[in-house]
Amino acid sequence: MEILIALILGAIVGYFLKLGEKGKIINGKLQQLGVIFLLFSMGASIGADKGIIKNLPTIGLKSFLFAVATIGVSIVLVYILSEKFMPKENQLPKEEPILNAEIVEDENVVIEECSELLNEACGEDK
Repeated sequence: MEILIALILGAIVGYFLKLGEKGKIINGKLQQLGVIFLLFSMGASIGADKGIIKNLPTIGLKSFLFAVATIGVSIVLVYILSEKFMPKENQLPKEEPILNAEIVEDENVVIEECSELLNEACGEDK
């Protein structure tokens, strides 16, 4: 519960106290120091527990398998959702033909459709 309270208080302070560039840099360095201290203290706790050290190969294998399973499921879900919700390149909505303006001798502007001309100029074949 203390963690949630600290997070909410930090969000409130951050909302009302706008940090400048220098403040953001200092905040980032403080966060990094906090993470380093947290990792150090967790490592010290793990090192002091003889049961964890004894079971480290089993714990490591389970952790590795959990990470691989999580990554695999994430990849599959992203693939399925992107196939379902993201339009394919050849299924993009058709755009209006691009119009080309040419100035003729009497300075009138003639507008003509030139999507075919553009495709030829760009080397694109349908």
